[in-house]
Amino acid sequence: MESNSLKIIKPTFNGQIEAKISQLGTIESNMTDVKSFVEQLKNYYQGIKFNENSLKEAKEEKAKINKFKSEVADYRKDIIKQWKEPVDNFEKSAKEVESLLTETYDIINNQVSAYDNQKKQEKENNLRDYFKELQESTRIDFVTFENANLNITLTATEKALKEQLRVFFDKIKTDLEIIDTMDNKIEILAEYKTNLDLKKSILVVSERKEREAEELKRQQELAKQKEEESKTTTAENLSNEDEIIAPKEIKQEQEEEKKYTMTFKVSGTMEQLKELKEYLKERNLIDNE
Repeated sequence: MESNSLKIIKPTFNGQIEAKISQLGTIESNMTDVKSFVEQLKNYYQGIKFNENSLKEAKEEKAKINKFKSEVADYRKDIIKQWKEPVDNFEKSAKEVESLLTETYDIINNQVSAYDNQKKQEKENNLRDYFKELQESTRIDFVTFENANLNITLTATEKALKEQLRVFFDKIKTDLEIIDTMDNKIEILAEYKTNLDLKKSILVVSERKEREAEELKRQQELAKQKEEESKTTTAENLSNEDEIIAPKEIKQEQEEEKKYTMTFKVSGTMEQLKELKEYLKERNLIDNE
């Protein structure tokens, strides 16, 4: 413990705390005799019935009893006060001592806490420097010192805490090597940088890819359905507009094959249907327009 340049002598108290009531004993009074008299007086009046002639005397006696009662109360209060005053003084003095002891404890405790905090801060500063060294050597720059979740206490050695940091970076390095061998590694890495949990990152990306695949399949099925509906509609329209009817058979100078008329429907793309129509025209299978 440091002290000022002037020599300070620490006060000592070698005695024992003492507190006792001096001259302890019974309170000298004739209250017992007074009590006996009052009991007799009570019994006396319980056996008396007042009438008009004795009413005045009764009122006078009642006033005397009230006065007597006040005298007894005054004596009681005075004696209690005499005994209570030293007790109150002692209690006040003892509480002042307790308050001073609390203040003294707080002074020492604050100094101890300040010293402990200073030591912890020095240890933390050293660990932060070591953290930066590991960042530079591993080129892992997406983590913070707080991510390591170190419990920096006075009892924890700096060596043990540095070992925890080294293990922390080794684990991340291993995780990154695993991620680099996986499909969707860019997305997994992005997730990993937010939670530093390899299993969770893989699961998140895997579930996302499943949802994307299901949506793509749904969109493809919808597109296929629309395309089929469009083909059917186009074919029906063309069939109604361009029924292919062969010309009636006619006699020519030269003998020709007998011709027949056929009506049919054709399905295909718009381009295919146009090509088919042109082909039929070229072969004189339909009338040229």
